[in-house]
Amino acid sequence: MPGLIAPLRANWRRIVVIHLFFTLLGVALLTPLFGFLVRSAVAMTGSAAVADQDIALLLLSPLGLTVAITLVAIFLAISALELGALQMLACAAQRDSTVPATAAIQHTLRNAPSLLRLTLSLTLRVLVYLVPYLLLIGAVAWWLLADHDINYYLSRRPPEFVVALVVGVVLTAALLVLLGRRLLDWSLVLPLVLVAGESPRAAFAASEAITRGKRGMCLRTLLSWLLLAVSLSLVPLLFLAVTNAGLIGAGVSHLPTLVALLGLAALVWTLLNVLVAAINMAGFTMAVARLFAQLAPSAQQQDVATLLAATGAEPTGRRWLPGTALLLAGLAVFSVGAGLLLLRGVDINRDVAVVAHRGAAGAAPENTLAAVRQALDDGADWVEIDVQETRDGEVVVVHDSDFMKLAGNPLKVWEGDLASVQQIDIGSWFDPRFSAERVPKLAEVLETVRGRSRLLIELKYYGHDEALEQRVVDIVEAANMTDEVAVMSLKLSGVEKLQAIRPQWTAGVLAAKSIGDLSRVDVDFLAVNQGMATTAFVRRAHKAGKQVFVWTVNDGLSMAKWATRGVDGVITDEPALAREVLAQLAELSAPERLVLSAALFFGKPQVAKRYRDDSP
Repeated sequence: MPGLIAPLRANWRRIVVIHLFFTLLGVALLTPLFGFLVRSAVAMTGSAAVADQDIALLLLSPLGLTVAITLVAIFLAISALELGALQMLACAAQRDSTVPATAAIQHTLRNAPSLLRLTLSLTLRVLVYLVPYLLLIGAVAWWLLADHDINYYLSRRPPEFVVALVVGVVLTAALLVLLGRRLLDWSLVLPLVLVAGESPRAAFAASEAITRGKRGMCLRTLLSWLLLAVSLSLVPLLFLAVTNAGLIGAGVSHLPTLVALLGLAALVWTLLNVLVAAINMAGFTMAVARLFAQLAPSAQQQDVATLLAATGAEPTGRRWLPGTALLLAGLAVFSVGAGLLLLRGVDINRDVAVVAHRGAAGAAPENTLAAVRQALDDGADWVEIDVQETRDGEVVVVHDSDFMKLAGNPLKVWEGDLASVQQIDIGSWFDPRFSAERVPKLAEVLETVRGRSRLLIELKYYGHDEALEQRVVDIVEAANMTDEVAVMSLKLSGVEKLQAIRPQWTAGVLAAKSIGDLSRVDVDFLAVNQGMATTAFVRRAHKAGKQVFVWTVNDGLSMAKWATRGVDGVITDEPALAREVLAQLAELSAPERLVLSAALFFGKPQVAKRYRDDSP
């Protein structure tokens, strides 16, 4: 460990300069290219955006694979160049010398073709081990976990789930051993290319020859780096935890002071992350350089001396000061901007709808009449339910594809008729007092909410639907409740079918992830998970005339945050809590709202209560 810390301390400024250079290079190249490639790929699908289930189809298509491979290749190439520049610092440090950061960068860029070939060769060699592993993991999942809905396996953890988990652990351990041995054999390829001048192909053979019989030494050296890297990575996390507690508990009421504190916190957190990332990458190259100096001293000495003669040692003056000043200025601008963005994101006066997720699923078994009635008693503006078709064409309210999670019954919804489905007790899993609860029909839920709330119907598709959209339309119109319902789905094509049948109905798309501009999709509202609901996304959606609902929000701090971020509704298992939080929020001052809005940046609170699952 001391052998790594000393050269890191001596070279930390040059390390940060190199890291920032290649980070900015990556941002400059990847950001516009990512946007262009993604927009092009989505445009070729004929839609404005793709979400959730359709993302996998796009990524597995030839076009999607091409885009993904291109982006990953560029990322790996830039990472290789950064490691190359850091490797030059590390090799020089082994001789108690220094190389200017600019010289290390120039030397690496001159050797870019060799480094890129080396990266490609290493990637292909790793894939030789990784692809069979992934195929085996997929085969195990298909063999053991394909009979029932995935939510059943994740919540109940039946024996086959445990077996799959154990097999997965064994396969992963085997991969780590086999691939780890090869990576130790190849641990010197980078300095062999950059310092010894070997070709990428020859570097692998040379590294294997040099490290033969020395795996133990290589492992000990790299483990010391790993220990250091893990320890350093805990520093930003610790800062977040301390800052989270401090900001929430400080009770600051002066708005400019609060913005300054948030900006300072963002500055420190960003600086910590930059330093940790840079030092961790440099620490790896220091460990490799140490091995290279010990196992191949002649090659290391000759070429580093040549490089130093060509570039000159760094002067002892203060040439690093302008770069450091520029770095600090940039971070200061970032921190002020972050504070202003947080302030701008606080929407003081908004009516936020409370949407009861599967009824009041935190207080009663989901998608039951008991949960619906509880949601009504809790003052929900909307009651959200999931609907599917039974074998005999009835539209029933149920989320999963089967009843394993609710009742330990493997019956698929589409394989059972209404009578068999309604024989299943779907309430006792939650509490024995709900043992009388059965799967309700859509028509029953409509009658229950009539005049007290509106109904948000999610269309669930598991590949066995027949006429779900038309049947939902018929049932709602028969109840004369067209103006009291809205419909959404994860499957955009299902929403489009409904819109074709009833274009005047309120319809939306549900998304956990998306590619492209979801705000351009021709729907009335967007229901997205919390990770997607950025301030920019909400503004973009509103500008396009669409409402935004966020799911699934079950803690008071998050509810308050989203209410101040301008969303139109929160989808929650706890409608009573949401109603209480919104009432309290209306009485808070602007600074207090800002603290709530910013708090999740410094760590989301843990919800002690466990819910059935986190899916929409």
